Amino acid sequence: MDQLTQIAAGSDIAKFYWKNRGVAPAGYTKGMALVFAGVYGRLKNGDAAVMAMAAAKTDADHDALGWYDEVFAEAGMKNDITGADTLRHLFMLLIGLGMRESSGRYCEGRDRAALNITADTAEAGLFQTSFNAGGASPLLPAVFTRYRAAPAGLLEVFRQGVRCSAADRENFGDGEGLEFQKLSKQSPAFAAEYAAIGLRCVRTHWGPINRREVQLRPECDAMLRAIQAAVDQSIPD
Repeated sequence: MDQLTQIAAGSDIAKFYWKNRGVAPAGYTKGMALVFAGVYGRLKNGDAAVMAMAAAKTDADHDALGWYDEVFAEAGMKNDITGADTLRHLFMLLIGLGMRESSGRYCEGRDRAALNITADTAEAGLFQTSFNAGGASPLLPAVFTRYRAAPAGLLEVFRQGVRCSAADRENFGDGEGLEFQKLSKQSPAFAAEYAAIGLRCVRTHWGPINRREVQLRPECDAMLRAIQAAVDQSIPD
C-alpha cells in the first residue's frame, strides 16, 4: 500500500491542474490509485464486476467508452478488447469524472442547484451518483450489498486534503436510497467501483460524460500503468 501511494503521490497527475477544478486533493489521487490496484488484482481472478468494467466497448447509448471512442482514438487508445488496457482507460475516465463532479472530494453532497432531493435521486460522493442508477445492471446492487456488509472503503486515504461541510454531510429521504448516500461518502472505494460499472451501462447518468467535459489525461494513464506494473510484481499471472 505504501509503495502504491508513493507512486501516486509522485506522479505528474498528482500535480496536474484540472480545468476549472485545480489540483486534486492528495487523497484523491492516492485513493483512486489504490482502488485501481485492487480492481486490477481482481481482474486476474476473473471477478464478474471487474470483467464488466474491463469489457470491450459497446454501444455509445449506454457505454461511456463507446461514447468517448473518438476522444480515446485521438489519444491513440483503443477499447476493442476486454482486458487490462480497457480497464485502465476506464479508470482514466473515472478519475477525470471525479474531478469534474466533486473536485475529488469524497464527501461532496448533492448539487444544491438541482431538485433531486428524494432518497433515490439525491446525488452523493465523488462521482455524484444517485441510487436510481442501480436498475441498469444487477452488478450495481450487488456491489452495494457487498460494501454495506463490509464498508471499509479507503476513507482514511481519500480524506487527505479534504474538508467537509455540514451541507456535505446532509443526506435525504429514507430507506436504501438514504443508505446509498451515506455509503457513497463513507466508503469512497464503493463510490468508485459503483461508478466504474455504471459508466459501462448507464453513462447518461452523468452530465459531464454526456457533454464530453471530462478530461482524459496521459499523465493519468502513466500513473495507472505504474500501479499496474507494481501489482504485476506482487501478483504475477
